[in-house]
Amino acid sequence: MRLEAVLDAIVPRPRGPRHPVRQWPADETLWLRENGAWRPRAARHVLCALAALGRRGRYAARAEHEAKIITGPVSALALPDAEAEIRFVFRLTPLGYGEAAF
Repeated sequence: MRLEAVLDAIVPRPRGPRHPVRQWPADETLWLRENGAWRPRAARHVLCALAALGRRGRYAARAEHEAKIITGPVSALALPDAEAEIRFVFRLTPLGYGEAAF
């Protein structure tokens, strides 16, 4: 039995409507806009959630097989592999920290 099934038996999750899942890179701009991740503070929360694979503010990240899923308040974004994750981080970092060098 999978761990997720055991946890659902102990503490059932809400079964309401799920977030629509956007795909990287086709829906990247749409996901950033509809979840407000283009704002600096929100971009930093998304980057922290992705780095720690957990919840940071209104954003959460989790791993599913080889992909990573970032969930915002409106929709989720699927990053299919490590290369997509790196490109997403490079796309998001200037929004959260500006163009200045680290």
